[in-house]
Formats: sequence, structure tokens, C-alpha cells
Amino acid sequence: MSKNKISDFVTYCENELGKETWIPLFRNLDSDDKTVDGSQYSCLSPIVGREVYMDSYGWDLSYGSGCPSIITCGDDVSYEEHTSEFLPLVYVRDFIGRNEKCNELLQELVLYLRLYNDAKNSKYVIDDDNGKEIEVIRYSKKEIVIRASFLKAFMAAKQMNLLLFFESTFHFNENFDNEEIIKKGSIRYDKYSNDSYVKGYKNFTRVVGKKLIECLGLTEQNASPVSLEEDYEEFIIEGDEHDSKSHSCDPSILADYFGGNPDSPHYLTQVFFSKDVLQRYFNASTEYEVSDSMIYKIGYWQLRIDNNSKDHVCVFLGDLGKDLPHSEQKYWKCFNIGVEDKKMSKTYFERSMLGQWSNPESPDLIFKGVFERFQNEWFKKFGWYLFLPLTDSDKHCFNTLHCLTKSEQSEFDSQVLSLVKITIDSINVKGIKAVMPSDEKKSMKLFSAFIKTKEIDFDAARFLGGLQGVRSSGVAHRRGKTYEKTINRLEIDDNDLITAFDKILDQMTELIDSLTKILE
Repeated sequence: MSKNKISDFVTYCENELGKETWIPLFRNLDSDDKTVDGSQYSCLSPIVGREVYMDSYGWDLSYGSGCPSIITCGDDVSYEEHTSEFLPLVYVRDFIGRNEKCNELLQELVLYLRLYNDAKNSKYVIDDDNGKEIEVIRYSKKEIVIRASFLKAFMAAKQMNLLLFFESTFHFNENFDNEEIIKKGSIRYDKYSNDSYVKGYKNFTRVVGKKLIECLGLTEQNASPVSLEEDYEEFIIEGDEHDSKSHSCDPSILADYFGGNPDSPHYLTQVFFSKDVLQRYFNASTEYEVSDSMIYKIGYWQLRIDNNSKDHVCVFLGDLGKDLPHSEQKYWKCFNIGVEDKKMSKTYFERSMLGQWSNPESPDLIFKGVFERFQNEWFKKFGWYLFLPLTDSDKHCFNTLHCLTKSEQSEFDSQVLSLVKITIDSINVKGIKAVMPSDEKKSMKLFSAFIKTKEIDFDAARFLGGLQGVRSSGVAHRRGKTYEKTINRLEIDDNDLITAFDKILDQMTELIDSLTKILE
């Protein structure tokens, strides 16, 4: 049994150590039953002199060595950042007093790889260019392991090799000797036996050695923990989905206005997508923001888009490659539709091609722009808001308000809820009563009475009452005859909810436009 344990450990060190996805920088190998004790450790070693240190016995840097220190020699005193030519990747912090000994990573490694210490989950992480978390280092009291690709990038940058030290002592009662020195290729280890120092066992065999992992040459590619080679998807630039021509969105191979790549499609070639490509971004308002002609992945990327057309989204071919990470390009490709019979909106053409100011055309963008301007101007003139600003937890209702991407009831319901919360639920009853005393408790009746005193020619009671009725009888509760009457009142066609919600947005914009007369 003991021989099998020794053989398994040696086999691991020879064939697997240093080749894993997760390379051990430190590991405690002690077993609970006291039959095995040992550890693994690591350091970076100079390239020059490898023949010497690989020929020597044991570890070239002991666990706990290599920290900064003052060196004295007679009257000469000097400071050394590292007291060894071997650079520890894990430092041992051993404190005097009550504080417990602990391990700390080489900060140069952490800083170079731009790692964040997620102490709660005992790991160091980094986000890729699309915000996906990559776990790079895992740590505990028993071990510290690092993802191989990141460690090899640091080795290439430092131009230092990696030494992986190992030592394990096996205790047993059998009588046999294990003494030999093994040197082959990039590994050297010694085996020897003696009397056991653990109670209950007669003998031990110890395996102690090291394994060399050579660093790659210093190039930008080798020193980067993530691939520098960009991948680019192809998108339809001619025809329809069934009979089409596609081309890569790689900006470096597209034609431009300076004579580059004249035989290739132009950077500004229009690519079209079904409008439900935006649903992903509307559904995650803490990560993304969709505004007029722009999508933001907060903290990572932004993409210019034409979202002023009713039936599709348009993006320039070159922008897809320049602004989107490859993983996001693959998502957009799923919604790619043909070019035939499609064109960008008048708004986007004037903005992107002519460099002109142009108002939005899409009902959601029109309403949001009009509403924000009205709110600011009303507060500036009167010192209070006619519609109370949304709380932080409700701001997503405004940020994600949008024209429907599909004629689906669930999306219609969610957008009606958002619009009602932005407007009807936010009517400033207290503010209105301060300028028009009233015993009316219902906010919509109070609001209607208020705007009548201002001679606003808009039947707010009918429209807002109908919208509230859609929310109350169809969205917030089970549908019935009341809901059927309500949608008929607002001329909502259940078979064309996209157009229906567009009309609701148009009417709400008309109401806000009417209220601006009070400001005049």
C-alpha cells in the first residue's frame, strides 16, 4: 500500500505537475491519518544557471524565504528587495504575537495581471472585454492555485522560468529501502528512507524534488494572458436570409474613404437585424443602457445603432467589428436579417452620414426626449415636478421603456406597467394641491382638473383613464369583459400590439406637448 502511494505521487510529479489547467503555487499535502506529510511550493527562477540549480538537491527557495531584508556585512549595510535570486510567488507572513501566520501572493503578479481580490469567495478574478468574469487564482489555507495561461504570461513578461517544488514523506511499518536520485529532462527528485518520527510507524520514505517549466519568449502575444488575436463574424451585406452574401466585420479589411481595401465592402456597409436583438439589453438594465442611437455595456463597450426604424435595427459593418467583442458579435449574428428592401432611418442617415442634428422618429425615443425636457423645464420654472422623479429602484422603468420588439402580450404588459409608473403613478398630488387646493383624492381626476384650469385642449381623463384601465383590468389582474371594453376604448388591436403601444406612446407624447403650453 505504501509503495503504491509513493509510486502514485512520483507519477503525478513526473507526468502531470505543471501541465494542469490550475498550477499549484502552494499546497499542504498532510494527510489526516498522519501517514503522509509534505507540501508543494513554487518560485520563479533565472533562465541563466538552470543547469546548476536543476542539478542540486532539494528546494532552492524554502517556504517562508525570499522576503525583503536588511543585509549587514561588517560595517556595510544594504537593503535587498529579494534576498534570493529565486522570486517567491507566495510569501509567508509570520507575525509575532496573536496574529496567525498567512500566505500572500506576490503583488507584482497581481498588479501585472490586473486581478481583483474577491475575498468573500477566496479568489482573484478579472473581467474579459465583454464583462464575463474569469477566475484566475483560487486560495485557501491549504492551497493556492493559478490558471496556467495567466501564470505563463507573467513568466514570459518577467523572462523567468518556473520551479515547482514538491516534498512528501510516507510513513509505514514495512521494511524496505527507497534510496535513489532521479534526473530526467526537466525534473529532479531524491528518494530516501529512515526511521519514522511519527508515533505508530517504523519507517518513512521521503520524495523531495523540483520540476522546471520554461518561460516562453518575450512577445506581446506570449506576455498577454488573453489572446490578442481578434475573431470576427460574418454578416449579411446583400440579398435576404435565404439567398445572401456575407462578409467579415473585421475593420482592417474593409474599404474606407482613404483608399484602403478598395475591392472590399465599405466600413459603412449597412447590416440589418430583427428588432428583438435589443431585448437582451432591455432585460438587463443594470448592465446595459439603450438610448437614442446607442447601446452601452456599462464599463465595457458601446455600439452605435439605428433604432429609429419600426421593424429593424441597422448597424454599420465596421462598427460591429470595431466596437463589439467577438462573443457579442455571435449574439447579434443570431438576429441578422437580409438587406433586401430595407434602409436606415432618416434620422440615422442625417446624423451619421450628413453630420446633422436630427430628431428621433421612433415613438419611444420621441416620448422619452419630450418627457425629460418637460420635466426639467417645469422644475426650472416652478420649483417642483409635475411628475415625481422615479426612485433609484424604479429608474429602470424609464431606461428600458421601448417600442415592442414583437407583438407579444407579455412585452406589451410590461411596457404598459412601466409607462403608467412613469406618468400616472408619478402624478405629484402634493405639488398640484399646493397651487390648486382641492379635496379630490384620486390623482387622475385632480390632474385632469388642474390642466383644465390651464385651458389645455387634451382629454386627459379619457386617455389616462383608459391607460390605467388597461393596467388594472388586463396587466395587474385577470382579464375579463372590463379589459375588452378598455382596449376597445383605446382602439387597441390584440393582433397588432406593436402598433397599439406605438399609438399609446404617441398619445402620451401629445399630452406632454400640450402641457408645455403652461410653461409658455
